[in-house]
Amino acid sequence: MKTTRFLTLLLCTISFICLYAANASSGGFAIAEQTAFGVGQGNAITAGVEDPSAIYINPAGLSEINGNQMMGGLNYVNTKSSVRNSGQKSTNLHDDDFLPNLFANYHIPKSDITLGIGTYTPFGLATTYKEDSFTRFAALRTELRTIYVTPGIAWQPSPHFSVGAGMSFVHSSAVLSRAIFLGAVGIGEGKLRITDTDDSYGYNLGILIKPTETVKFGITYRSRVRLKYDDADAKFTDAAVTGGAYTAVKASGITVPIPPVINTGIQLQITPNWAAELDYNFTRWSELKNLNAHFSTSLPALGGLAPISGFTLIQNWKDTSSIRLGTRYRWLNNLEFRTGMALDQTPVPSSTLSPSIPGADILTLNCGLGYSWNKLNFDFGYMAVFYKTRKVSNNALETGNNPAALPFPGVPGSDTYKTFQNFVSMNLRYRF
Repeated sequence: MKTTRFLTLLLCTISFICLYAANASSGGFAIAEQTAFGVGQGNAITAGVEDPSAIYINPAGLSEINGNQMMGGLNYVNTKSSVRNSGQKSTNLHDDDFLPNLFANYHIPKSDITLGIGTYTPFGLATTYKEDSFTRFAALRTELRTIYVTPGIAWQPSPHFSVGAGMSFVHSSAVLSRAIFLGAVGIGEGKLRITDTDDSYGYNLGILIKPTETVKFGITYRSRVRLKYDDADAKFTDAAVTGGAYTAVKASGITVPIPPVINTGIQLQITPNWAAELDYNFTRWSELKNLNAHFSTSLPALGGLAPISGFTLIQNWKDTSSIRLGTRYRWLNNLEFRTGMALDQTPVPSSTLSPSIPGADILTLNCGLGYSWNKLNFDFGYMAVFYKTRKVSNNALETGNNPAALPFPGVPGSDTYKTFQNFVSMNLRYRF
């Protein structure tokens, strides 16, 4: 009876979070940190995860959880980013995001099998700029929202070894909005907005090896997910000089790859109360070469004098690596202090950097704590994300990285991108 009530509560909560998260987004394409435990420790937890978020971090870690647990939480991301060019400044107006998550596990009695389920948001993007800003030909509104629902399983045939796997259902929605230069600033420019949703699938695999009581090795593989928007709504407003006619057509052939990720980690239990972990992560962002779209009927730009049948936005992203280091210390049996740091590369090259995704190499400084009381655990984490200031000279502001676009004159010189993030995470766990 307790198990039935637990599963019923879990499914109802997951349904609620899925509805809520459909309206959530994030200031970055990848959001590796999903829980307060991970945020507090620099997300260096591939080998040392011991709560139900293992379904996302390393499904083999489900075997390490103490009892059956249910865990929910909320991440708050505050982003400050801007672009400067020739004395002008354009600020990203989308600065606050709230991302919920939910995880649970269940050890099957008298077996080596553990089940888990989770819903979370590991990828997302949202940037918004004023419609009259000088960045409008590169980006007005860019948004990618995802929600993962992942059931998983772990098998521990030996105290020194466990394996796990999960299958993810991925729901996404996307928005792309920008101005189009049609020969004159103000009266000779149009506006394009594309929206669509897609459902896809992915999987993750994990291994956990414990050669001794004080050492753990973890490795995970998270598969690629291809988001395909083949029935998108495209809304085009023509240049004011022609009367600003409105046209609605369909767009297809838009593919956004969510890249495969390999994570490895080693945890050392230095003393009974003190542990440290070092992780290395590799992400295959190089799969994002271009963003393409084809319109069912050519957009009648300039009243049909300059029809637009589609576009190609060059990206040419590169593979990235990250190093994460974290440590935690348990004090007075029920209080744990955590700290960590990370160095992450950006996948966005200088040649295609634009306001839509103002990426840069980052340094994170992390801290957090955990408090346990009877069957409850409360976790809190904070991460300061320092983006490297980037000064680039490319044609992103003039053409939006579309080689077929007409150039936008009047924005010469280099572009300076600055970004900083505050990331706050809280989770509450209950052991059944």
